[in-house]
Amino acid sequence: MISDKFFSLLSIICLFANLMSCSVYEETVPNTENINLLAWESFEEGDYQTAYSKFGEVLDIDPRDQEALHGRAWSALLLSDALDAIKDFKAAIYYGNSSLDPLAGLAFAYHANQEYSMCINKAKAVLASNTYYYFEHKPVINFRDLHLILASAYFQTGNLSRAYEHILILQPDISFAQPDSSHYEFNGQLYSGYSELILAIIDYLDVLYGM
Repeated sequence: MISDKFFSLLSIICLFANLMSCSVYEETVPNTENINLLAWESFEEGDYQTAYSKFGEVLDIDPRDQEALHGRAWSALLLSDALDAIKDFKAAIYYGNSSLDPLAGLAFAYHANQEYSMCINKAKAVLASNTYYYFEHKPVINFRDLHLILASAYFQTGNLSRAYEHILILQPDISFAQPDSSHYEFNGQLYSGYSELILAIIDYLDVLYGM
């Protein structure tokens, strides 16, 4: 007959084994939340390549992690990979990111990819929800950048009047002269036509407000 001491010893061994397996599990399975936090730290320090890699580590564990998809999308965007950014921004939204940030990211990525109608659609949606939008992880990316890409996108689609509307939002006191019927003067330079003038002003504002 098996003694009570044997059962007690067996219980202790099982408990110890369970504790050890939990400890090993905790040590061997990475905490995706912590990796995401480290990735955002790298992003905020301007190390977009490291951020991209760390967000990728999370997605190797869970391909549906919307936070990592979102972070990797912004990292790709700032590494000048617009197509990769578009794919990840869309996935982040699909898997549950309902904030304005991926919409803003899509606006910038579509602009970089010369998809101007899509850029206009996303940028307007962000500004309609928050006139003074800014990206928490990089606040220098904000509503001014959205107005700037809207001015540029409208220019690229031939809508100069709407482009000028967003120019005025960015700099209401902007001024230029028209010395004759075919030339405009801005910042001491002559431009042969209104279209050329608007492009020059957008380029000027890009230096001031561009992301």
